Amino acid sequence: MGGEPTGRGQSGGREAILIAGFGGIGDHVRCFGLARHVAQQFPGRPIDFLCRSPVDRLVPFVPDLRAAFVDDTPHGRLGLADKIRLARRMREQRYGRVYVVSRTVKAALIPFLAGIPERVGWLGEGRVLLINRMRTGERDAPGETEKVCALARADGTEPFCCLPPRMAVDPQALAQWQHMALGGAPSAPVFAIAPGAYNLVRQWPVERFGAVARDYAARGWQVWVLGGPKEREMARAMAAMAPVRDFTDTPLEAAVHQLASANLFLGNDSGMLHMAGALGIRSVGLFGPTALEVTGPRNPCVAGVRPPPGSIDLSEIPTAWVLDALGTVQAQAA
Repeated sequence: MGGEPTGRGQSGGREAILIAGFGGIGDHVRCFGLARHVAQQFPGRPIDFLCRSPVDRLVPFVPDLRAAFVDDTPHGRLGLADKIRLARRMREQRYGRVYVVSRTVKAALIPFLAGIPERVGWLGEGRVLLINRMRTGERDAPGETEKVCALARADGTEPFCCLPPRMAVDPQALAQWQHMALGGAPSAPVFAIAPGAYNLVRQWPVERFGAVARDYAARGWQVWVLGGPKEREMARAMAAMAPVRDFTDTPLEAAVHQLASANLFLGNDSGMLHMAGALGIRSVGLFGPTALEVTGPRNPCVAGVRPPPGSIDLSEIPTAWVLDALGTVQAQAA
């Protein structure tokens, strides 16, 4: 359970607004789009983020967010005592409004316990007392990001244009990271690959990633493999096929700098793909059981590749299709 908020500093006052995120890294990144809508509607009001770790490490890169509170209650547990302690600390911020993205009772508890007077959320799970500014029309949203951002609508009838999530890296901080990690700016264009995903059915075969890495390395690109400890074995498998740099054992904030250093990105439907999109990196995402139009990033820099019609099996996506998609994305950037 997190303690004091982390971020760019605090300022009290009931004008502050909270966004209560949910889910994995990609789900939390969707909330950065909601933060843009809230900042547009309430200019000058500080916006904080309630999230799970390690997503709090992304908040310093989100221009529309001030700070983060962390709720790491294990899945399947209510953690009421911890939630009460966290809510007590959050009362000091005197939030005037909260947007509760998840439809569960558990997600709405901390904002209620923190005494936030306006609690906006979707109708669901009998939350009449916990959510007092109910929104409807959730099923009308074409995709998951639109669903999250639609919470900012005053009602379910007004026209709504979804703002894609955005993240930004300070150029001086990026140069400092490159100096410490690389000895300076990259000497060649960087192709970043994130071979991991939430589960196996969302993962393109690692040998196909290796084949793409080998192609780009032969063209003189630096190829970086991004991810966490779970992707370490995949990075080793790719290193046996092509000269790659393994960045799978670095913290999440370092992954932001790695992505910001890249000229091109390839990944499955994953949190890393959403981060790349929010950073404006030209990207290709691989979709099988999921679809770019529904679960993928809304950033225009992201293109998607799917298996042949009638299939959701990522292994049926040929390497040639991915290379063609990457070439198309590169040409658009020229």
